Amino acid sequence: MSDSGLAPFWRSIDGFLRSAIRSAAPALLILLLTLFAASAPASAHGRLGSAEGRCRLYIGPDIMNFTGYLPDASKNEFCEDIPATGHTIIALDAEQDELRDMAVEIRIVKDVGGEEKENADIDSVTVAYRGPRTYPTGTINFEHVFADAGYFVGIVTVTGEHGERWVSRFPFSVGMSFMRTLPYYVLMGMAVVALFFIYLRHAPVRPLKTDPEPAE
Repeated sequence: MSDSGLAPFWRSIDGFLRSAIRSAAPALLILLLTLFAASAPASAHGRLGSAEGRCRLYIGPDIMNFTGYLPDASKNEFCEDIPATGHTIIALDAEQDELRDMAVEIRIVKDVGGEEKENADIDSVTVAYRGPRTYPTGTINFEHVFADAGYFVGIVTVTGEHGERWVSRFPFSVGMSFMRTLPYYVLMGMAVVALFFIYLRHAPVRPLKTDPEPAE
C-alpha cells in the first residue's frame, strides 16, 4: 500500500484517539482527584506520626515516643499501622516529666466512623482497655492480641490533679497495610495511562514507509 493510501488510515486513528481523550479527560481528572483525596495520608493517623526520626504521639502540649512490636512475627518496630495480626506490644515513653504525675487511660476501639458513633455504645466497640493510672517511670507497656484484621482507633486520655484533660486519638489498621497503600499504586498507574494518552495526542503522526512499486 502506498503512503497516500495509508494517510487516511492514520488520520482516522489519530482522530479517534483525540476524540477518546477529549471525552475521557473529565472522567479521568475526577478519578485522579478522588484517588488522591482517598490516599492522602496527612491526617490519616491523627496525633500519631513520624517526626525527627521518631514515632511520636502528641497529647496536649506534651509528647510520648511510640514504639510497636510484633514479638511473635518480627523484630522490626512499627509506627502507626500494625502490619499483621497477633500478639502486639506497644511502648509509650513520656518526654515531659509532668506526664509521670498524670493518670493515663488507654482504649482501643473499632473504627466505626467517628466519635459520635463510638460514644453511642463505647463498650460494644471497645477491643482493649486499661483504666487510668499513673506511671512514675514515664514508660507504659501495653499488650493486646489482635485476632482479626481491620481498622481501629487508639485513644489515650491524660488527666491531671488540676483539671487538665488531654485526649489523643489515632486511627490505625491491623493487617491492612496493603489496602492503605493500594490507592497510591492505582494513582500512579492512572498517571502513567494519562501521560501515554497525552503523548499520543501531541506526537506527530507519520505514515509507514513502503517500498516503491516497481515500474511496469
